[in-house]
Amino acid sequence: MNILKKEDVEKMIKEGVSLKEIDLTFAELDGIDFSGVDLSGASLTGAEIRNANFEGANLEGAFIADADLSGCNFRNANLSRAILQRVHLRNANFENANMFKVQLMVCDASGANFKGADMRQSRLEKTRFRRAIMDKAIITHSNLRATDFQEASFIGTKISFSDLRKAQLQKAWFENVEAEEVLLYGKAPWIEGTKAKLDIDQIKAPNWDD
Repeated sequence: MNILKKEDVEKMIKEGVSLKEIDLTFAELDGIDFSGVDLSGASLTGAEIRNANFEGANLEGAFIADADLSGCNFRNANLSRAILQRVHLRNANFENANMFKVQLMVCDASGANFKGADMRQSRLEKTRFRRAIMDKAIITHSNLRATDFQEASFIGTKISFSDLRKAQLQKAWFENVEAEEVLLYGKAPWIEGTKAKLDIDQIKAPNWDD
């Protein structure tokens, strides 16, 4: 397998070589500047790309597994339909990112910033979002089962028509959320300390043994 080196990738970016569908498997690219670059369909399996800049980059349909992208900047990036599995995303910045139909499964996004991100119809199963900022994010019609949102912030967040069964919501803060027909085990934590008005009977899971 020919693993691309950081200097080779930086040269390609500088020369304007297309990185669409590029294979960056196991590449070590810490701190690289991918801002505005088209990485749609790229494969980043096993890559180490900590503290890199993906601002405004296009990662639509990218496949990322078992990689470390901690501290990366994805502000205003396009990650629609991207698949991320077992990826370290601690303290990453996804502010205003396009994450429509993204799949974040078994990832660690503790301390990450998703403020204003479009995460409609996403799959975020078994992912850790401890202390994450979810303010003003749109996470409607999404699968959030078994996620860990402990101490996360949800201010002005839209989570209507989503599945939050088995999610951990201890000490999470909910304020002015839109949460119509959310599937949830037990009492909704946004009833108190928030302006959201919900009918608990409407959001109970149809099958409590599921």
